[in-house]
Amino acid sequence: MAHTTLQNPLPVKTRLERITKGELEKVRRALSWIILLALLGKLALFFNFVDISDIVSKSLIERIVTKVVVTGGWPWWQFALVADALLTFLLLWFSDAALSRLDGPGAWGEDFVLKTTSTVSFVRAALSIVTMSHFFRVALLATVPITRLV
Repeated sequence: MAHTTLQNPLPVKTRLERITKGELEKVRRALSWIILLALLGKLALFFNFVDISDIVSKSLIERIVTKVVVTGGWPWWQFALVADALLTFLLLWFSDAALSRLDGPGAWGEDFVLKTTSTVSFVRAALSIVTMSHFFRVALLATVPITRLV
């Protein structure tokens, strides 16, 4: 995966268009909006703009809120998700700006554009892998019965 991200053989313009118009990136941006909205919700809870008891009045919603929102703290994976979401929008902005600055006076160098998009894409992919590995581990541990040695 690192080779594909860092040494992509596609022309610069094609790579930038895939970032700005590609279906996979559109899905990533939609998920990033959900993550950022969840962050706003958590901040509203954290700063007491919203009362938690209003939200958790139903048992299913209570389990979701306590497991996903983690009202009592800020686990590392939430920071990773937010960083991934912000990098997704940074990559969109940069790619859009780079597309309009590839040719003409004041053009951005292809090397600069490729290094920047590759680096941001690589960091974003690494964050995703680490976060998904964590959730896979949590799911795996949830399915394995816990036995105590006596």
